[in-house]
Amino acid sequence: MLALPRPLTASLLALALAVALQGLVPAPARAEPPRWHPSRLAHVGAAGQVVVVTSDAWSSRRGVLRTYGLMPDGTWRQALDPSRVWLGWNGFVLADRRQQNTSTTPAGSFPLPWAFGTRPDPGTALPYREVDPTDWWPYDPRDPATYNVWQPRRGRASDWRTSWAEDLSSFGRQYRHAVVVGYNLPGGVHRAGGELVASRTSDTRRGGGIFLHVQAREVLDRPTAGCVAMAPRRMTALLRWLDPAAGPMVVMGPRRVIDRM
Repeated sequence: MLALPRPLTASLLALALAVALQGLVPAPARAEPPRWHPSRLAHVGAAGQVVVVTSDAWSSRRGVLRTYGLMPDGTWRQALDPSRVWLGWNGFVLADRRQQNTSTTPAGSFPLPWAFGTRPDPGTALPYREVDPTDWWPYDPRDPATYNVWQPRRGRASDWRTSWAEDLSSFGRQYRHAVVVGYNLPGGVHRAGGELVASRTSDTRRGGGIFLHVQAREVLDRPTAGCVAMAPRRMTALLRWLDPAAGPMVVMGPRRVIDRM
């Protein structure tokens, strides 16, 4: 038998050993998705669309908005490019610790039930109302039944004070388009005495009227009283993407704890 040169023999042995050991070497671990990825969020439940708003710290006035949709194979896919947004003047605070008139954005997970705007529906599948001067959003602690309940008009018998309510139509640019965040919303809303009242009232200490809406100016904008504000084009794109059939939710909070919100 022809003898192979020793260097070649050694190379063949090394190759054979590498093949034999290949199955014993573990595959490289997949990188864990970031904390804000829906697969790591604690309270998205059965939602098929998730809007995630994160900040660098609790006190941050700026944040980043990301959107994810659930695919048929069970994976999450980013829907829109990440975008910068404005938060409350005093940043985030846990939703159950938030107090009225503190200019904080509630941190937590909330549904996105419906939308409104001073302009016509831009093409959203969410229930949408074009508001006019008769539309108000009161959060008067003196009148719990109407607290955080949209009012289509103010009747003579209304107990809530206009000084404790937002005239939605007066926020022309900011409320050009907006999505209601399901923070501290009441239940069992029905008409009584010419206005809408709730049988399960909101917590009048926590404030209300938390929306995703258009920022006040195109550039050099400023923080909000607690809402999340963004550029007009991003607001329009977000509205056109949201689908009530997918049970959309928003999850908000500082980046380092967003997975627990």
